[in-house]
Amino acid sequence: MAIGTPTLQRVWTSLPRRFDQRTLIAWAAMLTVAFLVVIPLVVMIAATFRPAGVFPLDAGEFTLSNYTEFASGQTGFWVVFRNTVVYAGGTMALAVPMAFGMAFLTERTDVPFRSMLYTLMFVPFVTPVFATALGWVLLAGPRAGAVNEYIRLIIGSDSRDGPFNVYTMQGMIFVTALGIVPSMWLLLVSVLRNMDPTLEEAASTSGVNRWGVMRRVTAPLMLPGILAVVIYFTIAIMESFEIPLALGITAGVQVLATKIWLIITAVDEGRFSYGSAAVFGLVGVVIGVVGISLYLWLVRRSSRYTVITGKGYRPRKIRLGAWKYVALGLVGLYLFVKVLMPFSMILYASFLRFYVPPLPENLGSLPWTLENYRNLWDYRFFGRMLVNTAIVVVAAATSTMLLVTVVSWAAVRLKTPVAQTANVLTFMPLAIPGVIMTLAFFLLFIGTPLYGTLALIVIAFVARYLSYTTRLMYSAQLQIHKELEEASLVSGVAPAGTLFYINLRLLIPAFLNGWLWIITHAAKDFTTPLLLATSGTVLVANVIFSRFEGGRFTESAAVMVVLVVLLIAVVWAGRKWIGGEVKG
Repeated sequence: MAIGTPTLQRVWTSLPRRFDQRTLIAWAAMLTVAFLVVIPLVVMIAATFRPAGVFPLDAGEFTLSNYTEFASGQTGFWVVFRNTVVYAGGTMALAVPMAFGMAFLTERTDVPFRSMLYTLMFVPFVTPVFATALGWVLLAGPRAGAVNEYIRLIIGSDSRDGPFNVYTMQGMIFVTALGIVPSMWLLLVSVLRNMDPTLEEAASTSGVNRWGVMRRVTAPLMLPGILAVVIYFTIAIMESFEIPLALGITAGVQVLATKIWLIITAVDEGRFSYGSAAVFGLVGVVIGVVGISLYLWLVRRSSRYTVITGKGYRPRKIRLGAWKYVALGLVGLYLFVKVLMPFSMILYASFLRFYVPPLPENLGSLPWTLENYRNLWDYRFFGRMLVNTAIVVVAAATSTMLLVTVVSWAAVRLKTPVAQTANVLTFMPLAIPGVIMTLAFFLLFIGTPLYGTLALIVIAFVARYLSYTTRLMYSAQLQIHKELEEASLVSGVAPAGTLFYINLRLLIPAFLNGWLWIITHAAKDFTTPLLLATSGTVLVANVIFSRFEGGRFTESAAVMVVLVVLLIAVVWAGRKWIGGEVKG
């Protein structure tokens, strides 16, 4: 062995430059990303040519019947497409004014308690999308919704329904718009913050009134940035799954994501037709690619209007006078409607044996119980569900962050075609709706030993979260000077050792931020578990949905409360941990 080790070292160092460790690391990263992103899409495209009742990778005939049925309208595509466009357009029409209004109030005005409002706007990020949908079912269900019950009580109506019905297209739009406002607000705040205030000040000193400045200067400067945000979230809404699943199925409103789910689960036609689902998925990919291309073009265009220099920079705050408390009330009203109302109903329902609206006449005889929580611990799948969820989210977060660390390092340091290819491929999930990415993995592995395992769910999560985390680590990698790595290499440390013992340690804050972001998003994701989980790989999302689908709202609410509490605990502990790592 004493002879072998130096011999291996000489063989390693004698290899041509193109085969050194750094090149092999870049190739490994590129091939891994290609497996996660490209191969599933290729299989999905191939599945569009397979007949009904045949797995995509099975031997057998190929057919164009899926395309002919699609083109002839037999699959109901145009109805689904129209519903998807109306759903996305209506949501944006409602969400953009709310998000921009709150961004403008918190960033460019003297609204009171700005710091507190900033903190509160992050609270909705912890709440699962499905929780919001469940909360509004309990609030605005056509018969037993609490809001409807109180309105009928106040106006003295004898009707058993309405006036609101969350199981409609309008209900879907309203609930979705409430849900995406915080994310839109976060991006629009950046657009407002990066504007050069001197342009507005110059217009003001020229005698233009405040409304004229807004119309002639502020609006044109912001327009490219706002359009970029609108396009990005339009794509996100078109792939939205949880709210259309919770509300749209009952309403008979199918959008692209739920249509794919219905086909895969054989609910739509009583048989599985993966080729038909793949055709719908391909349409989603085309829409996503076009939308993301337009988004990236607008982002580049908007950068020409962003002027932040080394001089003192502080946008002028607009004084609202007595209206500032009205503005504060409007922001507070949104948070009340988005967070407090639905979650209060979920918490209330979780302590009931069966759901009863909280009307004054019922308060003395409410069926209070702890059985919903007690049954969770007695439920034979609950422990396995929690363990499965913990394994999946931790494994997905760790695997994703390790992979994107390597990809970002290769892209920044090596700049070779292979490294740049890996970096470019990580952009692809941005253009592929989450339900379609999951569909691609379903089609790739259905009928194989990997299907029905936790490993497949982990792989799907890694692919879904590549884009954001690569951008995060790429930006962090740019801040590390290459001299640190060169010093390590000169000291005799191998490139792989330098990457993981030098770079990774310096990147720990960004690594942990991305790791925590993935855990919180994966834990509350419903798309991937509902498409890929089986009876042996049940996650929290599967249990919540199965109870909701069976009308057992109080049991579903109890699981949801447990999930939210756990997510809050994870975020709090994670932020404390990250703070400790940064200080250390």
